[in-house]
Amino acid sequence: MSPSIGIDLGTTNSAVATASGPAPRIIERATGQRLLPSLVGITDDGLRVVGDEARLLGELSPERVASATKRFIGQRWTPELAAKARLLYPYSLVAGPTEDVRIRIGPQTLPVSQISGMLLSELRADAEDLFGVEVTDSVITVPANFTDAQRTATREAAEIAGLNVLRLLNEPTAAAMAYGLANGFKGTALVFDLGGGTFDVSVLRIQDGVFEVLATAGDPFFGGDDFDNTLVQWLLSHVHDSATRERLTHDRATVQHLKTLAERAKREVSTAEFSRISATLQADSRYGAVPIETMLTRPFFEKLVRPKTEHALSIVEQALLEANLNAGDVDTVLLVGGMTRVPLLRQLVAKHFGKEPDARVDPDEAVALGAAIHAAELVEKRGKTLLLDVVGSSMGVQVAGGLVKPVLARNTMLPCRASEVFFPGRDGQTVVRVPVVQGEGKRAEECTRVCELVLGDLTATLRKAHEIEVTFAMDVEGMLSVSAVDKLSGVAEEIRIDARTNLAASEAAQLAQREAQHREEHTPVDAEERRQNRHARRALHGAVVAVRRLQIELSHVARESEEADAKELSALLAPALIEADIVERSGTREEVEAMTQKLLALLPA
Repeated sequence: MSPSIGIDLGTTNSAVATASGPAPRIIERATGQRLLPSLVGITDDGLRVVGDEARLLGELSPERVASATKRFIGQRWTPELAAKARLLYPYSLVAGPTEDVRIRIGPQTLPVSQISGMLLSELRADAEDLFGVEVTDSVITVPANFTDAQRTATREAAEIAGLNVLRLLNEPTAAAMAYGLANGFKGTALVFDLGGGTFDVSVLRIQDGVFEVLATAGDPFFGGDDFDNTLVQWLLSHVHDSATRERLTHDRATVQHLKTLAERAKREVSTAEFSRISATLQADSRYGAVPIETMLTRPFFEKLVRPKTEHALSIVEQALLEANLNAGDVDTVLLVGGMTRVPLLRQLVAKHFGKEPDARVDPDEAVALGAAIHAAELVEKRGKTLLLDVVGSSMGVQVAGGLVKPVLARNTMLPCRASEVFFPGRDGQTVVRVPVVQGEGKRAEECTRVCELVLGDLTATLRKAHEIEVTFAMDVEGMLSVSAVDKLSGVAEEIRIDARTNLAASEAAQLAQREAQHREEHTPVDAEERRQNRHARRALHGAVVAVRRLQIELSHVARESEEADAKELSALLAPALIEADIVERSGTREEVEAMTQKLLALLPA
């Protein structure tokens, strides 16, 4: 039986795990790391870099790296969404042929599902390196409040990566499984999942291995990145000249550098009482360097981010309200997501519920571990876990005046089916359009348009003679189908919202074929060869990271002092890194080992 895997495709970091063996475990990368930064970059010569290498590329050329793309998967491009992204990220959002969101990084414009597919492919390769065989069966997690379009786009990304998705599993449910609540726990659990880019709260009733989701709430544009951005603005406030501050604010490399410093400081004050921050900023060679020397204390950090923590608690209250519960009714609170390491958040959660939250499982790994447990259950047909999820957001029909008539209410138990009867807008109408929308808004413009059903060839008669029955059906994974039938004539139409809602079938197949070719070119067949290649590439990766860091340091030195030696050495490093990238992807093990030594020779003794 081939092994199965669980994947947490995260906004900031992703992880892959397996439950094949005595206990669930995270699958380490070839570099020895347990998490893959959810970053994809395109180098000057058009080569793909993923994870830490993309992070380093982003410090030099932030516009060449796609980050936090999970926030845009399955979204439709709008001018408002593009403007919002422009304020947050150095890349641009572009509309695809089907109005899907695409991301322009460097010279290339890529569909979001393709970028996610690249991340999934990288995680799949890590699993295959471990097992020495092809791995396809997987459970992939998604936020509980993901829309139908976002879920189908995630499946599309998995298809591009060559994965067979056994199930899309809601992240909070996966976390609860990782905490072992399927084994003997009886009661109510609240999952507090604050990651890098999204926030989810789920309330679950668990008994005898049955996971019943009572309510979900969340914010898809709230996470650790927002805390980092608050710190970036605080750091920029140390620049007293307003004109200089304005230039620095719009310099992408400067902002990316400050974000890196902010994230590091945030982590440090989560375990220590203060963090020293030192930076030299320069947005334009015509102006002098701007030094920043400051100290971030834990009390001041907590004061800065308190409004954001209060926002998180308001979403917790929303979830409890929709579950008809009070804080005292919750038996255990599970912490998930890297941001839950922040002491202030843990303190506020403990105070809110009157009990210490459960943090036994690494918050960055819980979701992937839970997904792996469920994947093993599905493949090996073992375990008695029953997952009862709910509708993530309301589904309805746009009616006259741009209003929305809800048909499927948010937090309805899955699977579910509901119907409503509608009438044509006027007498004599022979064609009826049924616009389907998703969201909590009362007006269609406040919701997401999902699809449109069209009933034609109706008999021209009084509008009240045509009863148009519209039925929404959603399966256990939250996948939607909508049907409409005219009871008078019997004319009917049905749409199944599947993985073809984002990319055209031909383009999706082409991307999947391209990714398969990429895997074939970089995947050895023999298990021992895999092990040796893994070891060699781990060493090369370490050398590449060291040289890239040196390149960044020299770049800063050259910008600040115009030092000729720094510029000269920096110029030598660039072609070496390009060569290393090519060797890492297509070179033999001997070539990889030789390249490692060549890079190490460039580093100062």
